[in-house]
Amino acid sequence: MLRFWGLLGVTILLLTHCHEKPVPPTAPIDTTQTVNDTVYTPVRPPWTGFRRPSDVLVGREPFIYVADTDNDRVVMLDLAGRWLGTATGIKRPVALAQDGRFDLLVCGELDTVLNGKPVTVGAIYRIELRAVAHQIAKAPVRVVYTELQKPARRFTGITVLPDNSYLVTRTGPSNVSPVDPDDAVIQIGADDQLISPVPVLRPVGTALNSLQQPSGISVTGRNTYDFAFTQIGPDMQFKVQWLRYMGGEIADWRPKFMPADNTDLLRVNRFSQPEDVTYDRYGNLYVIDAGKDSLYKFNFFGQEFSYSFGGSGDGLRQFRQPRGVAFYNGILYIADTGNDRILRFRLSSDY
Repeated sequence: MLRFWGLLGVTILLLTHCHEKPVPPTAPIDTTQTVNDTVYTPVRPPWTGFRRPSDVLVGREPFIYVADTDNDRVVMLDLAGRWLGTATGIKRPVALAQDGRFDLLVCGELDTVLNGKPVTVGAIYRIELRAVAHQIAKAPVRVVYTELQKPARRFTGITVLPDNSYLVTRTGPSNVSPVDPDDAVIQIGADDQLISPVPVLRPVGTALNSLQQPSGISVTGRNTYDFAFTQIGPDMQFKVQWLRYMGGEIADWRPKFMPADNTDLLRVNRFSQPEDVTYDRYGNLYVIDAGKDSLYKFNFFGQEFSYSFGGSGDGLRQFRQPRGVAFYNGILYIADTGNDRILRFRLSSDY
């Protein structure tokens, strides 16, 4: 009988461990601090070697990609932070996404010549990783989208939809045209051809559906067309907005929340300079604010889980002008731009 119970106990133990999800390798964890109802535990050490990194992306493989802006390159790392290679020759990359074909899409700039004069324009690059078995240093890099007749425009954020088309936040100084203003969220097809701007968003007014200097964008789930975007225009009342896809023959989106809903996400002047947004598997939304050097977390209903944490500085829980945020497997990644590093935080089990 004792032998029976012993064998049963071993069997249960083995079955339990077989169903545990493996944890990616990480460096030692600082377990000393918590914030309100969510634990944000810094993972040591910070990843350094960058110059003003503007975005961080967890790819589908998953590998980590960093828009190393002032080094004019995209860096590829594994989950433990080991450098796997770089893609160079991309001027000032500021935003990253990856489509279902494993191609990286990068918002940056391009030096070119127009009418015999050198100019710098906004550009979207495609890094074809699959063609070289993910050896990023050998991957073909192509410019796939520019708007050469509008050289002042810049692309600031990018996210991929389930059909491999993608949404891009675009900004510029000229917004008087009712047909083609600089500030817009545009949809580009999987073939890299412009489809149309998102019609509900216009640089008119200061309230819901208004645009002024859009800065970042993310779908709010892996298989959804819903998205949230950030903007830094000083006049905007609602600097983070969440839109729901309406479908139909012509793609369109509508606000998920209205001001009358009294959601924390749409509290007037809640943010200062929100630069990026991401989501976790439960539909919680994370916003990084470069003006307040802080991170915010909201649930699927737009209510704030906990107050911000951060503050200006170079400690493990401080930021300087952070501009990128990503989430994967319980780890939050933040591009701490002003401190030239990537910070990681392990969230508590109820994230």
